[in-house]
Amino acid sequence: MELEDGWPRATLMEQGFDPNPIAALLNQIDAGGYVGIDGLVLARGGKLVLDRYFGGYGPRVAHQTRSTFKSITGLLAGIAVAEGVLDLDEPIAPLIARFHAPDRIDPRKKAITVRHLLQMQSGFDCDEMPGRGPERESKANEAPDPLAAHFGTPMAEDPGTRWRYCSANTYLLGVSLKAALFRNTDYKLSLYLDGKLFRPLGITAYRLGGERAAHRTMHGGARMRPRDLAKIGQLILSQGRWNGRQVVPPDWIDSIRTDGVATDWTWTGTLDLGGATPRRSTYRHQWFKTVLPVAGRDYQLIHSWGNGGQFIVAVPAADLVLVVTGSNYGGRNLEKQKQVFHMLQRYVLPAVSNAPA
Repeated sequence: MELEDGWPRATLMEQGFDPNPIAALLNQIDAGGYVGIDGLVLARGGKLVLDRYFGGYGPRVAHQTRSTFKSITGLLAGIAVAEGVLDLDEPIAPLIARFHAPDRIDPRKKAITVRHLLQMQSGFDCDEMPGRGPERESKANEAPDPLAAHFGTPMAEDPGTRWRYCSANTYLLGVSLKAALFRNTDYKLSLYLDGKLFRPLGITAYRLGGERAAHRTMHGGARMRPRDLAKIGQLILSQGRWNGRQVVPPDWIDSIRTDGVATDWTWTGTLDLGGATPRRSTYRHQWFKTVLPVAGRDYQLIHSWGNGGQFIVAVPAADLVLVVTGSNYGGRNLEKQKQVFHMLQRYVLPAVSNAPA
């Protein structure tokens, strides 16, 4: 029975795809050419054209999102900023003091703002991109007081100096939003997420991280259905609207699509780019932006990333969303996690550019 979740359906050809490359992609997954793929969802022009599941998964099964949930937290922060709940330039130390107020902190931590957390520029001595370091998340998550552990991350430089991917930023962003909601509204964080973002999108089957902890783990730990993740990607394409309703402020979406801080990370370094030089991604409001050359054309991808290969990818120039969920967990499987970029380069984007007129 078809899942009634608000997605209008269409065929590949109705939405301008050449179905042959997409069939070849699915054959590659079935034959093991791509490994550890659990789900694949494709939408274009606001309509769902494909969802396929592998390894016992299905459309009703909520999958781990891992750090892809960071990007969802980034959208929720945009709603809170627009509503005056959260101030981008507010220092977080006094904001979270109702939950954690150490007697002594590094003076540089007093300068960390909500904006720094959103852009991964807190100055924490922490870098959790695979092969980098130091990795701080696991130990902090397992600490008796995760908030104290995350906020206690040592500093490496002044806030705003450089981009370092560190889950402490998003964890503290969630706690900061929780504190701001206590101060300004009657909402609990989970109810705010549900009422302001998920319910308007028709997302009802999910589980948040940190359900038994003092604070929700807004940097990961949630489970969601892949088709619901595709709705998150659709917001990037539709200026924050879903089925005619404004969910995320359009200027927040514009900022994600047009601005970004420089990173020293590339997602496309191991792809055959036809002689093109791999470019480093930029980062904005918990979303990566990556340029992918395909057949002589540069496509900007706006995407999340979660360990194991959890990706929401929006491609504005092609008006499409691709969601991939996977089970390639751990840094040793990074290249397998990157399969999504090869799928886009080899099959999905050529299916659009080569579609019959």
